[in-house]
Amino acid sequence: MLTMNINYIYLPTKYLVSVSMNRDMLRIMLSIPGVLLLSIDILLILVLFKESIPVLTYEGLRIFTEFQWNAAEDPAKEVYGIIPPLVGSLYVAILAIMFASFFSISLTVFIQEIIPYRARLAIEELINVAASFPTVLYGLWGLTLIVPLVRQLAVKLGYVNVTGASIVTAGLVLSTMIAPYSTAIIKSVYASVPLSYIEAIASLGATKIERAIIVLKMIFPAIVSSLLLGFGRAVGETTAVTLVIGNAYRLPLDPFLPASTATSLIANNFGMATYYKYEYSALMFAALVLLITSSFFSYIGLRLANRSVRIVRGEQ
Repeated sequence: MLTMNINYIYLPTKYLVSVSMNRDMLRIMLSIPGVLLLSIDILLILVLFKESIPVLTYEGLRIFTEFQWNAAEDPAKEVYGIIPPLVGSLYVAILAIMFASFFSISLTVFIQEIIPYRARLAIEELINVAASFPTVLYGLWGLTLIVPLVRQLAVKLGYVNVTGASIVTAGLVLSTMIAPYSTAIIKSVYASVPLSYIEAIASLGATKIERAIIVLKMIFPAIVSSLLLGFGRAVGETTAVTLVIGNAYRLPLDPFLPASTATSLIANNFGMATYYKYEYSALMFAALVLLITSSFFSYIGLRLANRSVRIVRGEQ
């Protein structure tokens, strides 16, 4: 019969008290940044809401029905409608997600199934570097390359007097910004699929492309979540969009014509907004609506991402 001797180590009471006090102090110190960050977020929302009250009192529901933006020295002549730029933000974000979904899924399959391991590491590093590029670089790239190409395409389609700065241009530029983020999420979930599943698929005689299709179906919630997170980022993008969208206040019905988004509207008008009675408040309200929209899609995307990880791991 085997016996085991267990040696107990007794610490003096003063050390136990010290450890307990240090643990409590550490808990307090670690909670301070979290509480501070949460307080800043709440304060941000409160400030936006407070600054939006004047224009809401003045315009009422007309701010959702007016299709003009008129800042005048006479407050009685001021008119502000946020629907055209908000529709422009959603339009650009949807186009960006459509383009980015194709780029991200294709790049994920290419990295995971086709290229050798060493080349895979190099491309993954390039994707990480591309995700860290300043947004103004994407805007300048779009201004010098994408805008002329879109102008040529629009002329071939029968448009006249077009500049190339448009909704579709902004969507293309944003898609190149979103693609690295979406690719990183999809690729990480793709790589987390259990090896037993991959071996089971291969045992059925599936080719690499057939295997990729099956795995993509398995991680479909992760694909949707990555696109929703990208959508939240695209809705709030400012610099790149302002450079390539044309900044024309109109309801964006034609993708090849200039338009504006809520972010470009704020960037272009904020400098002079304080000279008018209600424009500053109107821009703050546009920012508040933009914050709510972006936060909603980001939240849904995060929930779907967590759910997809649990599904792949077999926890749900």
